[in-house]
Amino acid sequence: MNEKSATIALRKFRVQKNVKSGKGPLTPAGILKLVKRFEETGKLEDRARAGRPCLKEARASCIAVEIEAIASEAASGTSSAREAARRLGLLPSSVRNILHRILQLYPYKLQSCHELLPADTAQREAFAKWAFSKMEQDPTWVFNILWTDEAPFSLHGDVNNHNCRIWGTSNPREYTQKPLHSPKVTAWCGFRGSFIIGPFFLETQCPVNGWITETVNALSNASAEDCHAMFNSTRSDFECHVHAEWSNQSHC
Repeated sequence: MNEKSATIALRKFRVQKNVKSGKGPLTPAGILKLVKRFEETGKLEDRARAGRPCLKEARASCIAVEIEAIASEAASGTSSAREAARRLGLLPSSVRNILHRILQLYPYKLQSCHELLPADTAQREAFAKWAFSKMEQDPTWVFNILWTDEAPFSLHGDVNNHNCRIWGTSNPREYTQKPLHSPKVTAWCGFRGSFIIGPFFLETQCPVNGWITETVNALSNASAEDCHAMFNSTRSDFECHVHAEWSNQSHC
């Protein structure tokens, strides 16, 4: 192959791959080098370089072994580039570069999901079918539902997704389950089609949505003052502490 045939081959390649002229890494001279290398070695890989091997490549196997060791020690299978650097006496940035560029490993977050029991799937399916049938009978029915939700803030060390990583060549799709009602501080809010209730902040270890929802349903036609009085009287019945700032726009 000469330079002219290399130019023709490159032009046909660009037409076939819809690459604009002058774009891309290939050049006629580069094609000639690839052909010559293939004729001499039977491969397109770069020739082995003379001299001392790259220090990063020499350390890659040690780092891979250390990452696996750290993962085997953790209950969730997570590992830490910073911990591997500490154990090997290397800079964390050097370890991360080797993990990315040589070992082709990438950090993935450990995802958390609510704990689901075997009976939960059937209950959810039954509720969905019941709700669809109600909406077919009365399209406005959904606007009269009191929708509530709570955001729990754990007090006993749940997994912090931001700091949890699993180093691997592909996403492991790993999950860790956590109980819904663990010791926590909870923020609660409810709303219907015409009003918002809350938010309320509670220091509690008991289920929140149940008794608050029942209380709000009982006060659906009450004033804001009556709602406050009911919540104050309910406070003594539970081992909970309710801190509520009633918005001027919230009403029952």
